[in-house]
Amino acid sequence: MRNHKEETGRSLAGKWKHAFIYGLIFIGGRGLAYVFLYPLVFVYTCFPSVRKKSQSYVIRRFSPRCFTDFFKHTYLLNLTFARTLVDRAALGILGATAVTSTEEERELCRKLLSEQKGLILLSAHVGCWQMAVNLMQFLPGKKHVLYYRNPKDYDKTVSQHTGQQAPFDFINPAGPLGGTVEMMNALQRGEVLCAMGDRMFGPEKNALSVHFFKGKVSVPYSFYRIAAITGAPIVILFFPWLKRGMFASKTAAVLRIPDGGNQKEKYLPYAQQFMDELADFCIQYPYQFFNYFDLWSEENATNCRRN
Repeated sequence: MRNHKEETGRSLAGKWKHAFIYGLIFIGGRGLAYVFLYPLVFVYTCFPSVRKKSQSYVIRRFSPRCFTDFFKHTYLLNLTFARTLVDRAALGILGATAVTSTEEERELCRKLLSEQKGLILLSAHVGCWQMAVNLMQFLPGKKHVLYYRNPKDYDKTVSQHTGQQAPFDFINPAGPLGGTVEMMNALQRGEVLCAMGDRMFGPEKNALSVHFFKGKVSVPYSFYRIAAITGAPIVILFFPWLKRGMFASKTAAVLRIPDGGNQKEKYLPYAQQFMDELADFCIQYPYQFFNYFDLWSEENATNCRRN
């Protein structure tokens, strides 16, 4: 398998272009930055190398009839992603955003966390996941985010904009044992772990093959195994972008994972359920799937690192 560590999470624009957008937000808010996004995203979408990053998803999700149709869907996908990045920056620069969620959802997470077995919030690279992890103050205790920061990612985090400490700790999946020890320790202390279940990062032996949009992709099974060992419940949730400065929280399912031992096939039904929920999300919000590489390719199916 190829090593995607340097490709995943890498910014397309340089530092000065990010600084330009940040300046627009500071001067004129989201509205001014949004105006510049339309021509900027159009120019980027004209590059074949940029279109190729989302080509597999666009073809499988939309079945475009011609190049113009393909270009339109790619442009709208890239535009939505750019909007989420502007909104994340605005959260740090302006300190304001709106979240549509229900008290029932928040109370569900608090109740599960009160079991003192920890809580796994499992999401995907869709919608506004980057903003959502900064707005979970309704949950008590420490939060941890499993996150690989590409050295060529020039998007500032919310805490880098505010100059304040982030409301969570990072666990690096490129660290020893893929961060497994840190994740298990956090859950055993009754804390919150936020992770993505749609992208592999680690040895190929830890991957499960599941169905997703007319093909098979590789996803991690470690979260389900860790949940089985610790007894931590898993909440599958996504955060769709709704409009300027507003996103929603949608709880898709709650999983209780029985211990199936070290046989990863025992956890296949849960990984498939997660991807089925993700497919439903993509049907409802077609332009909010932000895995910019070919998940379905035999060569590129995972971000696995060779042992």
